[in-house]
Amino acid sequence: MSQGATRREVLLQALTGYALVRTLLWQDALAGPVRQEVQAWLSKTHELCAELREKKLTPREWQQQLEALYTRVPLPELLAAIDVERLKPGLELPDDRAGAVLAPLPRVEGLPRVFGSKLFGLAQGRAVVPHGHQNMVSMHVVLAGEFHLRHFERVESQPRHLVLRPSIDRVSGPGDLSSISDQHDNVHWLVATKGPAYTFDLILDRLDPALGFAWKLDYVDVARAEPLAGGLLRARRIEFDEAVRRYGKT
Repeated sequence: MSQGATRREVLLQALTGYALVRTLLWQDALAGPVRQEVQAWLSKTHELCAELREKKLTPREWQQQLEALYTRVPLPELLAAIDVERLKPGLELPDDRAGAVLAPLPRVEGLPRVFGSKLFGLAQGRAVVPHGHQNMVSMHVVLAGEFHLRHFERVESQPRHLVLRPSIDRVSGPGDLSSISDQHDNVHWLVATKGPAYTFDLILDRLDPALGFAWKLDYVDVARAEPLAGGLLRARRIEFDEAVRRYGKT
């Protein structure tokens, strides 16, 4: 970094070569310098998602590169691009789980949208119940509130259990992010310890059309998992209703 360079300048330099001027923003009120930065990370987001869809990136590489990108995105610019304050009134916060609404990012002209995005909201003490994923990737940025965030590696899939290795256990506040894929940090569990709490989630599914399904979720009873050698856990598969009953409200 050159002396006196701002984070905005570093980000723009890092994204040189992407179609910045082709990005169409919905938020016309964004100031000029901020708009240019938002154009940069939106273009890069579309590029990374397209490369994953085209198998030019592995899911793990997508996680690494997208997390590196969004770590550099100032939270106020992300909030403005999503238009969070407009979405919040339409987002119900259930008593035993997360609520969600679509939160599309602005499009990039000439590029098809190959990912989805949502705003998730939770009242304090409510949770995104522990679950694993199949045939999808997602990234999650905390926008407000605070979470107890836990992730687990899926070591083995058994008919009635998942064998897991704990990988992340931390407090997650505004600006913090995490991601999942079939390859890395596949199972996660988020409890809103300070609320209301919100996350922005960017999602790609149907990564392997040959599987015959777009995506699947595997709910697991991690708190009652059987300890195994080497720090592993053998967690029972459960249905969604049981997961909500056990974990949706603390």
